[in-house]
Amino acid sequence: MRFRDRILFLGLSIVDRLFGTRWVQRELERRRQRLAEYQARMANIQQEIDQLQVRLEGLHLQLCLLYLRHRHMTGLEGWLRFESGGSDEPGLDILIEHLVKPRLAAIEVQETAPGHHVYHLRPDWKAIATAVGDALKMLEPETLTWLRQQVANQSQFTT
Repeated sequence: MRFRDRILFLGLSIVDRLFGTRWVQRELERRRQRLAEYQARMANIQQEIDQLQVRLEGLHLQLCLLYLRHRHMTGLEGWLRFESGGSDEPGLDILIEHLVKPRLAAIEVQETAPGHHVYHLRPDWKAIATAVGDALKMLEPETLTWLRQQVANQSQFTT
């Protein structure tokens, strides 16, 4: 409790004793109400933060899908192959952060020369499609078709 509040409550206590008022109780109740209002606001803000976090994760997955689709469309034969130190390393970092860490993809690393690595990304397309979930509605139709095609291709190879 701040010094100012202590002085206020001391003064209110004296007035309560001298005149039989209940100002200390009123002040305590007023402060409890304000505290409850602040806690309700804080709970609402936390709920909004949680919703934004889920939406942000969906947007990150969309970004990863768009990046992979772009690599696939450019006709690169090894579109799931990345080399360290190459121009695609920032994209690989994003893929690792948002696909590999949440276990939506696996990555195999080969050391081709000292300090030089080749990364092979192995996406779990079904898991990605499930994780994207509600964000599927936000995907552009071409990307959604491409994702469904990747899921179908993965199903053919696993059966």
